[in-house]
This record gives sequence, structure tokens and C-alpha cells, in this order.
Amino acid sequence: MITVISGTNRNGNVSVRIAASVVELLTNIGVDAQLLDLQKLPRDFVFHNDVFGNADPGMSAIAEQFISTADKFVFVVPEYNGSMPGVCKAFIDAVWPEQFKDKKAALVGISSGRAGNVRGLDHLTNILNYLHVAVLPHKVNITHVEAHLSEDGHLKEQKTIDLLEKQLRTFVKF
Repeated sequence: MITVISGTNRNGNVSVRIAASVVELLTNIGVDAQLLDLQKLPRDFVFHNDVFGNADPGMSAIAEQFISTADKFVFVVPEYNGSMPGVCKAFIDAVWPEQFKDKKAALVGISSGRAGNVRGLDHLTNILNYLHVAVLPHKVNITHVEAHLSEDGHLKEQKTIDLLEKQLRTFVKF
């Protein structure tokens, strides 16, 4: 099972649309995938989680369903202030490190600008490596992300779809 994580909890974000497209691409190649939308996290998960000794049943269930049961992760992470959203790091911190250990991840960076969150993916790579998560070297950076989406929120840019498909096919073998 691959968990695709939409790396922000901002209302109306684009990340969840790209993440849903990644789930669809994985499903199309016969891979079981599920979407974790960080907008669905319990409101106070930062303070109420197993790691901080203040268990919250909702957060515990999310960690079990989306992290423990997954073999691999695809993080779709927007650029916030030259890095990744704090909620993405806070979520990782709220999950027991053992639940990530010895798993694999692929990274997709998105931005409204022209860098595609290169720096944020570097930061996330370092965090995941610290947790003993192997990160696929082939990262996808989507710049000017809004231009890649159709009015109904699906990816429309064929070159971007092809690039993601190539990354995901490599990731499945990784």
C-alpha cells in the first residue's frame, strides 16, 4: 500500500488536487494507494498525539491507517516560505518514528512560482533520511502549478503527467 500525503492543511489548497491525481495514476498502473489529506487531521493533533503522551483516538487512527499500514509514501508538498508547510513537519513529529522506519518515499514539490519547492524537498529528504526512510532520488518539481490544472482540478499538462508516471513507475520498483 502506498499512502499519498497532501502536505498542507490550508483550505482550498492545490496540493490535494495533485495528490489525488497521483493516487489516480498509481491506481491506473495497478497499485493500491490511499490519500491522506492533512486538512483532515484533528485540530489539536500537535499537542494530542501518542508521541507526546497525550493520545488522541483520531490521530492514533490516522497514524495506524495511513502510516503503519503503508509500505511507501508519496509526499506532495507545496512551497511555504522557502520550505515546506509546518503542518507537514508537525504531522511527521506526531507519529512514532518506528512507524516510518525502513520504508520508502517519493517526493513531489509544487509551487506557484518557478522553483517547484526544490528547497522544501531537500529539507523533507533530510527529515525522512533521519527517520530511516529511503527517498527516491527522482523528485518531481511542478512550477506554476495552477497552470497544470484543468477547471475541474485534474492535471491537464501531458508533460507533467508523463513525468509523474515515470517517477511513480520507478518508485513502485524502488
